[in-house]
Parts: sequence; structure tokens; C-alpha cells
Amino acid sequence: MREIYVAHAGRVRRTVARVLGAQDPEIDDVVQRVFLAALDGAAGFRGEARLSTWLLGIAARRALDERRARWRRTRWQNVTELVGLGNAPSRPDLRHEARVEAERLLALLTPEQRSVLVLKEVEGHTYQEIQNMTGARISTLHARLQAARRRLAAG
Repeated sequence: MREIYVAHAGRVRRTVARVLGAQDPEIDDVVQRVFLAALDGAAGFRGEARLSTWLLGIAARRALDERRARWRRTRWQNVTELVGLGNAPSRPDLRHEARVEAERLLALLTPEQRSVLVLKEVEGHTYQEIQNMTGARISTLHARLQAARRRLAAG
């Protein structure tokens, strides 16, 4: 494993850095998780692809997982900003108040408006993904999102 690490760590690190950003403080942690995953999954490596290809695939997936995890951790901050409450406050009591107010404003929306707003703006799904989930046409989703934004602005 040491030889594999020495031979491939640079490319794995560059791949992770491209996904997370060159200055991201979590790059080295993600690289470590890549090699731990490779060690755990070594028995499943059948040699159908080059080892470097397999490792870079793991690296890309782990880096994307890290980005998604960050997105999920900040989703309520995204909601409070989206409904016009500004950045989420740092004090826990004020964060709670902001979340309650965000939920109140979201409750003003129809279920269809709320679902497209949350799926698009909070969860980060594409219109195509939302269409697949809801069965609504993309033009309908656009209209619902615009109506939701107008209703939130009117508050």
C-alpha cells in the first residue's frame, strides 16, 4: 500500500483539489479517505481498469461526497438567505429564531411552490432532476419557482 500511495498520491491530491478548490483545508483529509477506501475495497478491484483510473474514480467520488456534505450542512443557512433573512446568525438562539421565521415564510407557499423552491434552491437539484421526481414539466417548474420567489418577496 505504501508503494501505491507514493506512486499515486500526487494525482489523487490534484483530483481532489480540482473538485474542492485548490485552497480547501479538507484536501488532505479527503486524500486520506481515498486511500482508506481503496484499502477497504482492494478485494473488489478486478484489474479491468488501470489502478490509477480506479483510484482517481474513488478520489472524485469522495471529493464530491465532501462537497455534498457541506451543502447539506448549510441548507438552513441557504433557506434563511433565500427568504430574505440574510446570513444565519452565529448565536444559537438567533439561529433558531431565523429558522422559525424561514419556516413561517415557506409556509406561505403552495406545496408545489415550496417543493420546487426547496428542491432547486436548497437541495441543489437541476430542473431535469426535479422533473423526474415530480413529473411536472420544466416550464411549470420555472413558473412555480418564480411565483414562490415573488410570494417570498412580498412576505
